[in-house]
Amino acid sequence: MNRRTLLLGIGIAALAWGLGGGTTAHADGDEIAVIVHKNNGVGAMNRSQLSALFKAKSTQFPGGARATPVNLPPESPARQAFDSAVLGLKPDEVERFWVDSKIRSGVGSPRKLPGPAALVHFVSSDESAIGYVPASDVGEGVRVVARIRGDQVVTP
Repeated sequence: MNRRTLLLGIGIAALAWGLGGGTTAHADGDEIAVIVHKNNGVGAMNRSQLSALFKAKSTQFPGGARATPVNLPPESPARQAFDSAVLGLKPDEVERFWVDSKIRSGVGSPRKLPGPAALVHFVSSDESAIGYVPASDVGEGVRVVARIRGDQVVTP
């Protein structure tokens, strides 16, 4: 292997690591925050309530207000940790779940946003939205209603 090929390979690996292929929110101990709009009146949420929303079994927050769940991309470490803790599903199982749901009931998966910043922006601009991000990415205009530590859903 020549030096140019080696440097190109190192550059590609570094780029992939920087785009999310290196550390994960789950692996480095950073917890995941489940967020809603700052004016949303919902209180702390538990695993069962979150699972119902993110599996499209319910379209309402506890209390009756409309809920619009949003996801990170399937390859996101935070998404994989969320799906494991809240839905009890591995990445390949999540995909099969939504294919089956679409076939059986016509209901597809929640909207996917490209990353934590986009998700925080969306949730901060829509009072019905609910999503999740690494806790270190929680921004202005949102409120935390649950946290994910390891495979546990805990109160904020």
